[in-house]
Amino acid sequence: MVTRATTRTWRAALTAAAGAAALLLTTGIPAQAAVNYDPRPGQPIQWGPDLKTRIKTYQTGNGSACSLIASPNSVGGVCLSARAFDGPTIKEVLDGDDLPECWQEKLTGEELKDIGLEHGDGAGWYWNRCLTGIDPKTFEIEEGGIQFAVGIWYFEDDDPELVELTPNQVEFIDRFVRRGNVPQPVMLSAPSPVPWVNDDVAFYNATEDDLHVDLAVPGAEMRGRITEMLVYPEGRPGPSVKCSGGGVEVGPDDTPSTVRDACWHAFEQASQTQPDDQYRGEIHVMWQIDARVNGEWEEFHTFVKSSEGVIQVNEVQALVRP
Repeated sequence: MVTRATTRTWRAALTAAAGAAALLLTTGIPAQAAVNYDPRPGQPIQWGPDLKTRIKTYQTGNGSACSLIASPNSVGGVCLSARAFDGPTIKEVLDGDDLPECWQEKLTGEELKDIGLEHGDGAGWYWNRCLTGIDPKTFEIEEGGIQFAVGIWYFEDDDPELVELTPNQVEFIDRFVRRGNVPQPVMLSAPSPVPWVNDDVAFYNATEDDLHVDLAVPGAEMRGRITEMLVYPEGRPGPSVKCSGGGVEVGPDDTPSTVRDACWHAFEQASQTQPDDQYRGEIHVMWQIDARVNGEWEEFHTFVKSSEGVIQVNEVQALVRP
């Protein structure tokens, strides 16, 4: 495919797209990045692998292929076969439309942020998805099985070569797509969400700490869980606490001595000293994603998902009698 961009623009875009595609289509689990728990304000947390998005295609051995993806936004995959369970055949679903070959979908803002790209003026980055390994007339699986290739291409938004799926083709693709959203972490403290100065409170993630996605092919599935949590109760720069999982929601009788694996912290000053009478904290959770294909579970990807949390801290007022 060639867009109508100038030669200079196209060469630059092609180079960037090739780099982005190589980044996304890596087949190995990325090496761990150097841990930097206390960077300067405004710098991102460096924790876990540098690669935020990972895609890998598996052959299932039964005439199907699963292309799996994991990122801080979603976990899921595309599994293709000649017939999905006992439902309609591919021919019935397409209802006269051609089998999709290659089509494009423009990257969302969140996807651009994950990969570190930006759309241009009147042009942008598109997922370029191509399906091969299945006969477009008979829908028989060819030798070697189905291949589902995913890459990133740069197009002008009005390029005539951009391909949009028909409703029947969308239904065909949707029959084989399963995807789960990764929940945004929410920072809360316990036993009180509004602590007092010098009181010990434990921070925890108030949203789900695991997920499960079934794919269209029997035995193909993905799962995820939070393995670690890093909290900056007072924001950066400031003290940080780290604990396993998504933290512990402690009770009123719990202490740092009785629940040692919680993310404990005691504020030394009330939030009245802060802008808007609140601390702007940060929560960062590490997700471990596993994939099961052909009956075997394996580690697939690790990434960090973050959010900001605000918390008010009250000060005990002492009453002095004359």
